[in-house]
Amino acid sequence: MKKRAIWLSVVLMLVGILPSGIIAGELDLLVSELVEKGVISPGRANEILILSEEEMRTQLAKAKVSTLPKWIQTFNLKGDFRLRDQWEQREGGDARNRARYRFRLGGEAEVISGLNVGFGLASGGTDPRSTNQTFENSFETKTIMLDYAYARYSITNWMTLTGGKIGAGSVFWTPSDYLWDTDITVEGLAAGLKKKNLFLKTGYYFIDEIKDEKDPAMILVQPGILFAKEGSYTATIGATYYQFNQIKDATLDHAKWSNTYYKDASNVKHLSGDYRIVSVGADMQVYNVLLPAIGLFCEYNRNIAADSLQNGFAFGFFGGNDKIKDKNQWQIKYSYRKLEKDSWLDIFPDSDAYGGMTGIGGSEIVFQYGLMKNVILGVDYYRIENLSGTRVPEQIVQVDFQFKF
Repeated sequence: MKKRAIWLSVVLMLVGILPSGIIAGELDLLVSELVEKGVISPGRANEILILSEEEMRTQLAKAKVSTLPKWIQTFNLKGDFRLRDQWEQREGGDARNRARYRFRLGGEAEVISGLNVGFGLASGGTDPRSTNQTFENSFETKTIMLDYAYARYSITNWMTLTGGKIGAGSVFWTPSDYLWDTDITVEGLAAGLKKKNLFLKTGYYFIDEIKDEKDPAMILVQPGILFAKEGSYTATIGATYYQFNQIKDATLDHAKWSNTYYKDASNVKHLSGDYRIVSVGADMQVYNVLLPAIGLFCEYNRNIAADSLQNGFAFGFFGGNDKIKDKNQWQIKYSYRKLEKDSWLDIFPDSDAYGGMTGIGGSEIVFQYGLMKNVILGVDYYRIENLSGTRVPEQIVQVDFQFKF
């Protein structure tokens, strides 16, 4: 028993010294060398390996590998990979078919209690409204971009501060994607307050940095209220005020130029007006009534700085499962949207809805089905048309296979 205890002490020391990912391989080599040099017998070597394996399992299960820093022990990694076939055609034009993919990888670590740092990488280029990558250009190597990076500090259980490049949906509430494409990550500072079922979200976000000129920026204030009864229903009602500073006369990157604009002497386009947006919205889900979940949402926005073509709205519903995680879960969703020409800046809306332009309206139908755990089949259909002049509808069909990990 005494010798056994001594060998166990040696094993525990080795387990403490060696990183968990290489413990088994390094220990095997070390024990083999001890046998070859006659320090220990083959039988004793086998006993060491058995004891070490048992101890490693115990330590890893309890997350007590002493050599690993706490931030590594609390580090969470997630991601997904999506294959897509996309067909699209605008009336009067040629049809286009593209094979595409999307890869995303993100992580978050706890620096100290209440302070977390996160990051995300994604395929695609510099377009803030797309992480898709088309299969093209003679098998060229594709790019991976920094999608988001942030620090978040929970000062109390009711106040959180976040700074960096952040997923829009993580710092303010969005009942639909007709104003905000789900791929957009805003850049700046955000504060969130929550007390019981009330919340207030605020933020200051940098749109651009222009030398020798004042920089375009967005200020957001969003109060709201959340109602919930576990297993029965959830509902959110909120209002948002968006103040866009230094936007009039600006030339914004990634603009679709569907807002009202003018050209200067050099033929450069500039926005003609200001944008101060008031938005109100609501969403609701009820559970286990006819279907696992039934949901409704609606949203209305108005640019109070514009004289005309200043309104937008969206509404929709879904039935099936609230989220698709396991085999045989499903959801079908319908939505309708309308965005008048100057109701919203055209650098933000869903890029699949008429290219992300304003001055459009139409429908979207989405069906998702869980083929197995974390493997989802999706079919997304858009029929959107422009609102001015001759109506030119555009149709898009996207068939997706998504793998989450």
